[in-house]
Amino acid sequence: MKSILKSIIILLFSIAFLITSLSAKEGKIIGASNHEIPRWFKDSFLDISEDIEEAKDSNKHFIIFLDFEGCPYCEKMLKENFIEDNQTSKFIKENFDVIELNVKGSKEITWIDGDVLAEKELTEKLKIQYSPTVLIFGENKEIVARVNGYRNPVDFQNILEYVQTKSYNKIDLTTYLSKIDKKDIYSFKDNKMFKSLDDLSKINTPIAIIIEDNSCVQCEHFHNKILTNEEVQEEFSKYTVIRLDANSTKKIVLPDGEKISPKAFVDKINLDYRPAVLLYDNSKLISTIDALLFPFHFKEVLRYVSGKHYIQYPNSYLDYLKVRQDELIKQGIDINVAE
Repeated sequence: MKSILKSIIILLFSIAFLITSLSAKEGKIIGASNHEIPRWFKDSFLDISEDIEEAKDSNKHFIIFLDFEGCPYCEKMLKENFIEDNQTSKFIKENFDVIELNVKGSKEITWIDGDVLAEKELTEKLKIQYSPTVLIFGENKEIVARVNGYRNPVDFQNILEYVQTKSYNKIDLTTYLSKIDKKDIYSFKDNKMFKSLDDLSKINTPIAIIIEDNSCVQCEHFHNKILTNEEVQEEFSKYTVIRLDANSTKKIVLPDGEKISPKAFVDKINLDYRPAVLLYDNSKLISTIDALLFPFHFKEVLRYVSGKHYIQYPNSYLDYLKVRQDELIKQGIDINVAE
């Protein structure tokens, strides 16, 4: 009897140890990939004023591509816009000098104002929130276009042409893009979560305003890859979701009570990405998704607002994201940052 009891106790301890071991197993980040920097990017001494002058002497403009290792959006943008042999990559080679900087790096840079600082210090100085971020400079060494996050070749080409034609001397980027005669390539898709409402000022839940138009290159991907993701759908369930046509002139009432048309609103806030998602809580605009995000990052921005984590992390969603990723990994949950 004692032998049986002893065996049972040993078995229970073994099971307990196994459960503890399994629960202690940490998760990992998957889907990240180390991308390559095109060989034709400029070798620079990292004196940015000097780089701009050299580009100007060659009748070119100057670009800084800011990224970091493992960034899936950086890989996608580099591959489609800089590495693949297409119209956009050819246009860049002909009209721009390009260098790459690491947003977390330690190489010393002499900035246009004379400051000497490390790459990661420059990231803080410029308040970089996206990876990649593309900075494009004018002849007078000012940043004339700042691209936050991934852009597809069609949309990026339009931004590059704005700079190459020096249209920045006449109008801002958003106005320029709004005047381009774009092809209708997208038909609006319905979704059961979308509500048809004109007055958003009386809604008590967090609000997500999705802004699309008929020339939206990324909208198909958004509907087919993002809105079909179960975790994204779960986070969206905490919101009242409204979809607007960026070209509509029909007036609506925004969560803060302002009466305005979607077209005028988009122009007012200089929104140049489609589909954009504006996230409100307590009638205030808390966060704007104006770049491509894959499901994990997308659903975490939704959680950041609906869970009121912006109160604890008011300076940046990235502050929240770092803590959140560590939390999930310690719980043994794998994080897939890929598409």
